[in-house]
Amino acid sequence: MAAEETHREKIEQPHAHFDSPGQVVADPALSKDEKSEALETLEQDARLLSTASGEGMTGGEETNLQDVLNAQQGLKGRTAAPTSGSEAEVAEEVEKEKLDP
Repeated sequence: MAAEETHREKIEQPHAHFDSPGQVVADPALSKDEKSEALETLEQDARLLSTASGEGMTGGEETNLQDVLNAQQGLKGRTAAPTSGSEAEVAEEVEKEKLDP
């Protein structure tokens, strides 16, 4: 039962089990759908942090949104986006998505 709970927690609380989005993708215990679900959770968290940062509501922590997006694209089998995306570019993407959900 504990292993099943840990497996589910990896999907629902990926920050507690993985240091990076790439580790989610590399985890052999998760199916592709489970990895996608875990990365979606990480993406939502990163976007919230990015939005809060843009509004001056954080303590200066960096978001890993670009890493999450790269991992999602890698999981889908696409060529990963360049990792040189700046915080400003990521914030701009977040703002666009707010206007056009």
